[in-house]
Amino acid sequence: MDNFLLVGIFGVLALYFFSSMNIYKAMYRRIAEEKEIAQNTVASLESLIGKYEGQIQSSISAIGDSQDSLQVAREDLQRIKINNSELEHRNKLLQDRVDELYASVGSI
Repeated sequence: MDNFLLVGIFGVLALYFFSSMNIYKAMYRRIAEEKEIAQNTVASLESLIGKYEGQIQSSISAIGDSQDSLQVAREDLQRIKINNSELEHRNKLLQDRVDELYASVGSI
């Protein structure tokens, strides 16, 4: 009787062990699948990060080139404005001189 009870208890424990072992195996497989999905997601996100970093670097260099050309254009514009102002002043002086000459010719 003792052996029968002992065998019964071992049988129940073995049944519990194997049923819980299957549950743990299923959980382990599911966790491994989720880990693989997470690793794939991380890899794709890292590739996107690399792609965007490359785009940012090219955009930064393009902005730097544009900024340099804009600075050159500003300097040229300032030079042209100064030159234009000097020419306007010179034109005014010449116009005043022409008016003086017409006045002197008119008085003769």
